[in-house]
Amino acid sequence: MRRILAALFLVAFAGVAVADIPPPPPPKGKKYVAVNNEVAIAKDVSGYVFVKQVSSFPGGRKPTYTKLELSEKPTAIPESGRRTFVNVIAIPKDTAKEFKGDEELLDALAANKVKGTHRLAFNSTATVSDSIKADTVKWTTTITAVDEKGIKKKVEGEGYEEPKPKAPTTKDSPDDEDDAPVDTPATTVHAPRGGVWMAGLAAFAALTLGGFWLVGRGRRKV
Repeated sequence: MRRILAALFLVAFAGVAVADIPPPPPPKGKKYVAVNNEVAIAKDVSGYVFVKQVSSFPGGRKPTYTKLELSEKPTAIPESGRRTFVNVIAIPKDTAKEFKGDEELLDALAANKVKGTHRLAFNSTATVSDSIKADTVKWTTTITAVDEKGIKKKVEGEGYEEPKPKAPTTKDSPDDEDDAPVDTPATTVHAPRGGVWMAGLAAFAALTLGGFWLVGRGRRKV
């Protein structure tokens, strides 16, 4: 199963490396837009240090890490390049104090040696209702809480829609016992089980290809 997922993932992105091709059409009634992201924290959120991780995909360059000083006032976190993805990482302050300084902390993050962290992914592209006239929207994400289960958030902005709850999945293949999370630069996506995982992968590839194409098209207009 892992080999099949890897092969399909490579096929989905192979064309992007050599040509600036349009993405598959978005769902009916939807369109692709570029997203300018900004992030804030609620007044009562405390006890955590926040770091921005910037990754490029496909690989090549190592992710970079920058400490953020977040407040109730939104901070822009632009994804400033093509095929670039951002995570905001929450680190318990008690854990951060175990390191001698920011540089040592960031080096430990790069080596995946910091415990108790939580991540919040930001993508530069989204599908929104085609009633939205603009090709670029601004979304503000407010971190409302951080606990052992992860980061809770509220997102506001033109065209944003809360994701629908995931339908329960059922095991329908013996191979699915070995399914493992598939890590992408922007987030962790769990492979859907059985016959539906192909559709999930195709949807993810379509959205990401849409982002590549939008960014490329925007740059040509500049």
